[in-house]
Amino acid sequence: MKYYAGIDIGGTNIKMGVVSSIGEVLYESIIETPKEKLEIFEQIKTFIDTCGYKIEALGLSTPGIVGCDGYMQTSGAIKCFFKQNIKEELQAYLHLHVMVENDGKCAALAERWIGAGKDIENFACMTLGTAIGGAVFINGKLHRGLEGLCGEFGIALCERTNEQFFEHSFAYYAATVAGLCRTYSYSVKERVLDAKEIIRRSKQGDEKALAALDEFYTSLAILCMNIAVILAPEVILIGGGISADKEVMEHVNNRYKEMCENYHVLSLVKMPEIRTCKLLNQAGMIGAVYALLEKEGTLL
Repeated sequence: MKYYAGIDIGGTNIKMGVVSSIGEVLYESIIETPKEKLEIFEQIKTFIDTCGYKIEALGLSTPGIVGCDGYMQTSGAIKCFFKQNIKEELQAYLHLHVMVENDGKCAALAERWIGAGKDIENFACMTLGTAIGGAVFINGKLHRGLEGLCGEFGIALCERTNEQFFEHSFAYYAATVAGLCRTYSYSVKERVLDAKEIIRRSKQGDEKALAALDEFYTSLAILCMNIAVILAPEVILIGGGISADKEVMEHVNNRYKEMCENYHVLSLVKMPEIRTCKLLNQAGMIGAVYALLEKEGTLL
């Protein structure tokens, strides 16, 4: 058995794990995401040096559009990675082989390896967080598209105002959790950054929380419908922290089915199922290692 470091960098936290060559997470740690690139590298090195396993190589999951060579065209919330070749820099710093992949694609790779997409040849996967990560599998293979752009569902243009095309406008209407929090915060004139708090208030009868969630479910259902008719996957997998709430997923599924039934053309055809991802918070770490092993051709 060989052991690898799976590092999943998010805007708030970094999840670091020791992952075996069959996808088991044997040891993991979580830290707050530093602002500076060197600090991130230092934390990764400390983890590798102290985890208690001989690490063969490292798979890195990160926000942003990542080229096959590890160059970051965009980097989401990890501003210090913008327009950097993180693969080359981290390899030189660690003296260890490194594979860098987009976080949404890592989540989908993990689900394809040992999760909800294991036996599905054609599926789309989206992870709901501050933004929406995503990926598409066609005939059992990850479809990267032009320079890795495929699957960036969270920057889809769902609505526009006065011909203004800004990224924050895209996110606002693209069913992101940040959009949900922003909608609710504006309505109550209070800064609420945790979707769980909005859900909690909705269960207590907060009308504004219910309205914000209703808009969120509708936006997400529309996004799923668009993915369905453009890509026609067998299944649409939804992951990310909020997907662990069964009631949320029930609402999304019900809204999607309702809209498909009411849209006459779609009511006549078989539509993809919506399912919940299985691997939850470990998906990024596992998928980063899968990307590494697949690239090296050493998958068991």
